[in-house]
Amino acid sequence: MSPEYAPLVSAAHATAMKHLVYLCAADFDFREIAENWHRAARRLGLTNLLIYALDADVYTHLTARALPAVDGSRNLDAWNRTRLQRHIQVAEAERHMAAAAIAAAGLDVLLMESSHVMLRDPSPTLNALAHSSTLSVDTAYPRGLCTSKPNAFAGCGPFWNLVWLRGAGTAEQRERAVSFQVKGVQVGMVDFYLRWWNGAHAIFSGFGKNFQRCASILDGGLTPSDLTNLTTPVVLKLKGGCVEGRGELRMGLLPESFFAQWVLYGPSQGSAAAAAALISRSPKPSQRDRLRLDRYDAQDFTELVAAMKESGLWFLS
Repeated sequence: MSPEYAPLVSAAHATAMKHLVYLCAADFDFREIAENWHRAARRLGLTNLLIYALDADVYTHLTARALPAVDGSRNLDAWNRTRLQRHIQVAEAERHMAAAAIAAAGLDVLLMESSHVMLRDPSPTLNALAHSSTLSVDTAYPRGLCTSKPNAFAGCGPFWNLVWLRGAGTAEQRERAVSFQVKGVQVGMVDFYLRWWNGAHAIFSGFGKNFQRCASILDGGLTPSDLTNLTTPVVLKLKGGCVEGRGELRMGLLPESFFAQWVLYGPSQGSAAAAAALISRSPKPSQRDRLRLDRYDAQDFTELVAAMKESGLWFLS
């Protein structure tokens, strides 16, 4: 990783517990959402938390409140040298690159949305995943929806906005995890260049398209039907175009009890596992046309905070 990430890496090493760091990113518009993310985690006694500040204003705001933040505004500004210049897309790409930088420095990192709320300590699950001799995964994600489709090992695609990278494993694991993470951003940039109208979704789509280029098979001879009542992580082995000569990437698919998955703008899946999830979030605000937005619709924040309060996920006074 480039030296521009040295302050982030230094802060990550200082805050890590058992070589694990929880990371979210926020700009000034998301300042209160990020504060709430931190407050919820601190209620659980977690201290290995880091907020990647995407502009100088939010860095000033967070540090004034003694929150663990790193100023990434220069790295965000560097995207102006590319054609990927919409703020929403740049913010999405940069936070994924920040997670890759931490993993490349030898730490495990869970990249989260600032709107994700930890309700129970995920550390035991992640630490067990890191030290499992049978799983030995390079990266891990909650499964997406649509798991009833034929051969839908990962559903419609893992939740790329909730990503665990195995940086504290072997050099080979670290190389595969970082390479897969960076490649997702690169494919997203190409998707943006080819379909410039693709709004905020170009980077997110890049991860899905990179994943789809892989040949995949479940480890242990499992079939998609075996995942219906998945309660423990399983391994999806990936090889082919998305790995590019780095061998076989071992992707862990996390059980539903890890993340409460919301179906777009509707209610949760409603299962007991989702209700007891370690990490949750509220439904998105109402759908509106955002394809040409450079930043955000201010109404979104009012609606999101209201939804989080209604769901019991808001911990700021």
